[in-house]
Amino acid sequence: MRLAIQSGAVIPVLLMLPNVAWMLFPGPDDAPRPLVPAALAIAENVGRGAVLVLPFFYSLDLQRQFSMLALAAMVLALAVYYVAWGRYFANGRSEEFLSARLVGIPSPLALAPIALFAVSSYLMDSWLMLGASVCFGVLHVWVSSVSHGTERRTLAA
Repeated sequence: MRLAIQSGAVIPVLLMLPNVAWMLFPGPDDAPRPLVPAALAIAENVGRGAVLVLPFFYSLDLQRQFSMLALAAMVLALAVYYVAWGRYFANGRSEEFLSARLVGIPSPLALAPIALFAVSSYLMDSWLMLGASVCFGVLHVWVSSVSHGTERRTLAA
């Protein structure tokens, strides 16, 4: 019997939950972000669209070699992401927590979803998802560094 999650859609859905809360309940200091070059913003949004839509067309095969290791890495990435969002909401939605390090991880709200998407591409057996993850990752980190500043900040978890 093959064990598979029939739709990879669970990945973008779980990832977007904190984002929906952020949109519904913006923080007190959520000011407009500095402008990023239009081409960079468009490219990042195309990459974002790809990694959010592609999983709907794949299953997650949990019978592949190393699938439990990949699943553990995905759960860890999602946990880091949720903890980083939790820290943001618990600290009065202060913008400084959006890009602050978390247990040594720089910009966990940018890097955790990239890790989740990249590892999920293994369970989807999709080179297309891996390519979209890498492209989105590079662009997302670039845009995040522009919009949050490039200074290094460290805050307690």
